[in-house]
Formats: sequence, structure tokens, C-alpha cells
Amino acid sequence: MAKNQTALLLGATLASLCLTSCGNKGVDNSKLVIGLECAYQPFNWTEVSANEHTLPISNEAGKFADGYDIAIAKYLSQELNKEVQIVKTEWESLIPDLQLGSINCVIAGMTDNAERRASIDFTSEYYHSELVLITSATFAASHTATLTSSDLTSILNNQIIVSQVSTVTNDCIDVFTQNYGAIHGTPLATFADCAHDVASGAAFAMTAELPVALSLTAADSRLGIVHIEQSILGESAADLGVSIGIKKGNTELKDAINGALAKLSQEARWTMMEAAIARSADIAE
Repeated sequence: MAKNQTALLLGATLASLCLTSCGNKGVDNSKLVIGLECAYQPFNWTEVSANEHTLPISNEAGKFADGYDIAIAKYLSQELNKEVQIVKTEWESLIPDLQLGSINCVIAGMTDNAERRASIDFTSEYYHSELVLITSATFAASHTATLTSSDLTSILNNQIIVSQVSTVTNDCIDVFTQNYGAIHGTPLATFADCAHDVASGAAFAMTAELPVALSLTAADSRLGIVHIEQSILGESAADLGVSIGIKKGNTELKDAINGALAKLSQEARWTMMEAAIARSADIAE
């Protein structure tokens, strides 16, 4: 997910300090040891039984990971002829884990930006999304056209918008507060919490990437999706792409993954995402 770097960078700094005293576990490139949250539909989530789409979570017995990120992991496993190991961890731990060597790649909807790039390397994008607003289904039904800047001036004034804490989608709310008079609601722990606030009327809208919005609205008929002109976001629109995080200096793995991703068409990526969205629709929030 396009998530904010603040908490990640704090953890990364601590990890850097620990490298000399704690040692480096040094996971090699013979397999893909992938870190992710397993809690971000449709990119990744946790299942209690295996199926053709899942991979076992190595550090949680009897649990399995599913989602678009897992589909990408399986694709890379096949293309690179490498075994995959899934490690479930907290978002804030991903960069420190990568630096310490307990994982060797992050496939978790992470955005490549300059601040993170100071700590780790990134592959090319494996998905690029669109920022949308999730509103009440009633409002969305009456606003099916893509909203322009002039539309938002009248619609968002004094309206509360929320998103998940430490995410780029939360940062994007600043565009709406500064230019359209919206109120930046207190960031919440999860996107599901934000969706609940919108459904209950505690917030007018939440920001989310389109795949996440499709998953949330499929699970709750009280919610709908409103599209906005992406040019409204300015430079923030560039932050909606997600890439695979690699430990600094691990050019062998980075180059191998980039080579595999270059073979994966945009059509194939969207097909994989559509399938993940469909599977995630029945997951309880």
C-alpha cells in the first residue's frame, strides 16, 4: 500500500544502529523471504485454511496468506525458480527486518519515495493505482461522473475525511483540506475502521486506493466509490505506485525481480488484482 514513511524511518534508524551490535542474519538470495502484514485487502490478508491461491505464513502455524501480493510472490517464484517464505509482521517492522536480514524483500504495497530510498532499494513498480473517495452509497450513486476541482469546492467544504494512519492516502487528505476546505479527521488504525466511520456517518469520506476501495465497498453495501481527477493530487499522485523493497546493495535480487516484472503485462497485473478483489469481498472486516 502507499503508506507513509514516518514510522518506518524511525524503525529503520533503530535497525541501522543495531546492525553493528546485533549482527546481520544475512538471508541469502536462494529463496524469497517476503515480509508483509497479511492484513491489507486486496493486496494481502490472512486465511485459516489453504487453497490454490494461498501460501503458508511461516511464523504463524496454521495460517495462510492470500491476495494480490501473494499472486505476485507466486509469479516471482515461478519465474525465478525460487522457494517463497512468507513472514507476517507489523508495517513499522518491514524496513528494519529488511535491513537486519530476517527478510530479503517486502511485497506489501510499499511506495518507493526518496526518504525510504535512503534506507532501502526498490524494484520497478508492480502495481499503480488511483486514489478515490469512499462515501455513502447514496452519495456515490448521485455522483457517478469523475469529480473536478470545481466540484470538490462545493462538496468537501467542512466535510470530514479520514484514512489509515501512516499511509500516503492519509497524506493526500492535505490536498483536500488546503484547497477545498475539508476537515482532516483523526487517522484510524485500519482502513476497515475508516470504512466503518463513513458507513456510520462519523466521516463524510475516506481516501483509498481503488483496489482497496473495491474490496471495501464489495463487503459493505452502505459504501460507494467516487472518482476524482487525479491531476488534483499534484505530486501526490506519483505516490500511488507500489514497488518491492530490497535491502540496499542487493543488486542481484533487485535485477532478477525487475527482469521478471518486465515480463508481466499490465493486463495480467489487473487480472490478478481483479481476482484478488473478488476473493477478498467475502472476508469479514
